[in-house]
Amino acid sequence: MITWIVTIFLLIWIIANRFSQDGQIIGEPLGMPRGTVRAFITLMIATFPFGYLLTGGSIPPLIINAIFIVVAFYFEARRSSQEKLRKIVDEIKNPELVTLNLKKDKKPLYLPKFTVRFSLVVILVLIQITIFLSPSISFNTTNTLADVLMIVSLFIIGAFIRSIVNAREKKKIKAQVADMDASLSGVEIIEKLMLQEPSWWARTGKNIISVLMLIAVVIALLCYTFNWDYAIFSSPYYNLTVVGVLLLLVNVYYGFRD
Repeated sequence: MITWIVTIFLLIWIIANRFSQDGQIIGEPLGMPRGTVRAFITLMIATFPFGYLLTGGSIPPLIINAIFIVVAFYFEARRSSQEKLRKIVDEIKNPELVTLNLKKDKKPLYLPKFTVRFSLVVILVLIQITIFLSPSISFNTTNTLADVLMIVSLFIIGAFIRSIVNAREKKKIKAQVADMDASLSGVEIIEKLMLQEPSWWARTGKNIISVLMLIAVVIALLCYTFNWDYAIFSSPYYNLTVVGVLLLLVNVYYGFRD
């Protein structure tokens, strides 16, 4: 229940800011600050155990694994939204001459800098304190090694796809810079490239993937809330369920959106 209260509150906050004046961020998923979808997903998963802690229920192993991985990847993956600008600067002979003034970045969830990270630390501390005060709380066991291998493998797949996309974008930028008038200054080259019409991927592709990933996580948590799941693969060493697949997709997304 706590997760859904937090989710509704954050959703109202995000929508209100997204459609406010200057709330839309061009070129980012769903027109929101870079990292907003990841922050939203991470907070949803991190707060989910509180429902089990308050009722004394057994926390599913996939939820625990998901918390470890999304929190770790979130702290590692936060980068500046000016990544495209840095790629452009790499293709200019004298990047130290660049003096282009950039607008101040909006942070994930339209919140002040470090708010999400601080919230995650507080959530994890509260979970640990609750477990310490209630030693009767139990955890379902699982094949941890198999889970780690699956998580790492899926993250690598996402990272590999991201590297392909980045390589294509860098090649495109290099070709565009080579075709421009040699008399243009570095600043003029950057301005021309930054003002170009966003590609289909920037306009729509990222939106589709972000929405699908968000839907997958919401469905997975709803299934846990209503105690529904279906086994896809079962063996003495490892079990894979529908909810497990949906949560494991988060690792691909985090690797891809790193």
